[in-house]
Amino acid sequence: MAEPKWLQNMNSEEYLKEDFEAKGKSVAGTTIEGIDKNDPEWLDKAAKKVNAAEGNDYVKLDCGLLTVNQIDWMLKNTFGELTFVDDNNQFLWYNRPKDPNYKMKAKRVPAQVGDTMGAIHPDVRDVIPNAKKVVYALRTKEGGHDDVWMPVPTGNLKELVLHYYHRVEDDEGNYVGIYEWVQDLYPFVKYFCETTGQKLVIDEDATTGATYRRNSDPDAQTGASTKAELEEKKEEVKPEPDDATSGASYHD
Repeated sequence: MAEPKWLQNMNSEEYLKEDFEAKGKSVAGTTIEGIDKNDPEWLDKAAKKVNAAEGNDYVKLDCGLLTVNQIDWMLKNTFGELTFVDDNNQFLWYNRPKDPNYKMKAKRVPAQVGDTMGAIHPDVRDVIPNAKKVVYALRTKEGGHDDVWMPVPTGNLKELVLHYYHRVEDDEGNYVGIYEWVQDLYPFVKYFCETTGQKLVIDEDATTGATYRRNSDPDAQTGASTKAELEEKKEEVKPEPDDATSGASYHD
């Protein structure tokens, strides 16, 4: 993924100290102890231990009163893929798609819920160091930043998959975790152009986007480019985890 310059210049000695084994506790006091975080049945075991609300139980929110089912239904139908990782670097939630055949852009499975950040990221290439960099940057609010935008090159100018990470704070401003939003932005751009009667053109004087243009087919109508299609075929033969900061790999 393409990192912003301010993120590239961070001190690796600092951000590599991020504890991806989630050995600590959340500052909010919400860490559930006594259960192996990487247990594929963590969700059911943890929910039972704390007598978690479920089904038609009501949940009083900041500006609303909903049942657990209503919250689930709403989030399953939310535009884009969402995840939440707490300040102890434990992956706690994602909005599983309503359509079981939907192919997620950042693959996640229910058995990953509860996993440590170390468990959900493959120890290949620079995936873990890069993930630690994003987490540390938002934990410390590096340079005043409370979010990170990372577009993923797809080899197609008609697709721009964005991984957006946002610092989550409690009412006192304390860091309590990160939520990630993953979505192809092109449908928004296409709708905007169709609605306003405008069109997209390549700016030959632009100082950014050169790599995207160089690896893309501007005449592509739908779907992925050959490069992306080849990667997808490789995944079908031998699935490789996405390098997203959260929920990146299958839980074995």
